[in-house]
Amino acid sequence: MSRTDNLSTWVPVAANSAIQGCWSRLRLSWLAPLVFGAFVLLPATSSALQAKEISMQDNQGQYQPYTPGMKLPEGVFPPMQGYTHEDLVGAAAKRAEAVLKRGGVDPTLIRESLIALAKHFNQALEAQNVEYQISTWYQKPYANPADRDKSVADMAETFGALAVRAATESLKGSPLLDQDRELLGEYISSAGDGVHDLIAGLEKPGA
Repeated sequence: MSRTDNLSTWVPVAANSAIQGCWSRLRLSWLAPLVFGAFVLLPATSSALQAKEISMQDNQGQYQPYTPGMKLPEGVFPPMQGYTHEDLVGAAAKRAEAVLKRGGVDPTLIRESLIALAKHFNQALEAQNVEYQISTWYQKPYANPADRDKSVADMAETFGALAVRAATESLKGSPLLDQDRELLGEYISSAGDGVHDLIAGLEKPGA
C-alpha cells in the first residue's frame, strides 16, 4: 500500500482527533470538506472577508508581497508585524515540531516534514492573501467594537483550519505516514492550534 493510500485511510481518524480537541470549535460541515478535498475556508458570517475582495496577484497570477510605499487597493491595509505569512508559517511549524520531537521522530524527518508543511501552508496563505486579510479586518473601522473581536475570532478559526488542511496535504507521500496515527493527528491539529492562537491573540489588550 502506498503512503498516499495510507493518507486516505487515516485522515478521517486524524480529523476526528482534531475535532475533539481544539478544533471542536469548528463546525463539522467546515472540516469534513476541508479534509476530503473541497476548499471551504471562510465562514458565512458578516465579518468574513471573501478572498476575491482582496487580490494581491499580478497579471501573471503571482503573489505580490508588500514592500514599503507599495500602492494597495482602497481599504486594504499592509500586513502587520507579527502577522505576516512568515509569522503564520512559523506559528504552525513551532507547534508541529514540538509534537514530532515529543514523539521521538528522527530529526532529519522532522526537518523534511516541516519544510513540506511550510511550502503547502505558504502557498495556501498566498492564494487567500491572508496577511492582508488579517491586517485589514483588524484595523478597519468598526461602529461596534465587539465586531472587531468577532472578526478576529472568525479569522483565527478560518486560518487555523487552513493550516490543518496544509498540514494534511503536506503528508502525501511522506515517510511520516509510517508513524502512529495518534501522533499524526496531533501533528495536524497542532499546526492549526498554533495559527489559531497567534491570531486570537489580537483580541487581547495590547496586541
